[in-house]
Amino acid sequence: MPKNIFLKEGKLKKTILLFVSVVFMLALSSCTKKELPPPQWGYEKDGIKLQITADPMLNLDNGKAHTLYVCIYQLKDPNGFNQLSGDQSGLYKLLDCKLFDAGVASSKRLIVNPGKDSTLVMDRAENAKYLAVVAGYYGIVKERITRLVKIPVVIEEKGFFSKSKKQKPGLLDITLVLGPEQIDEIKGQ
Repeated sequence: MPKNIFLKEGKLKKTILLFVSVVFMLALSSCTKKELPPPQWGYEKDGIKLQITADPMLNLDNGKAHTLYVCIYQLKDPNGFNQLSGDQSGLYKLLDCKLFDAGVASSKRLIVNPGKDSTLVMDRAENAKYLAVVAGYYGIVKERITRLVKIPVVIEEKGFFSKSKKQKPGLLDITLVLGPEQIDEIKGQ
């Protein structure tokens, strides 16, 4: 056999090996997870749904049920809320239901009656990433009267063959269970 046939076979094998390696690397790189850009926290009509369940013995004092004052905050940043909820005077300031610092996107006051369930649908304020609840129970104790929930982020996919993904704020759908002497539970997403 002529020598140049072996040289051609060697070059052919190297070319095939190089081609297979390139295809493998391209396939591997297409499988790697790409970092998605952060979501745009814009205004969202009806972006928050809050179902409120009130115990018949709500805000119990001396054996009697009373209405309960509740403040709902939409927060850009939870730091100010966390600091204020750390002491008694801060809790009273939170119960004022005012925009206490630049981290607050909006606030809303509610009066909840014993045994009455209700649903509140709110627009999500621009840049709001958290929902905070403060309830004016007779016993003003942080762990009993405050809750903080992060607004979820969902991944949206578009396209059939070439899928593009992006993160966006999701609908916050939660149930707030108000017991006789404290917020019993906040559940959902």
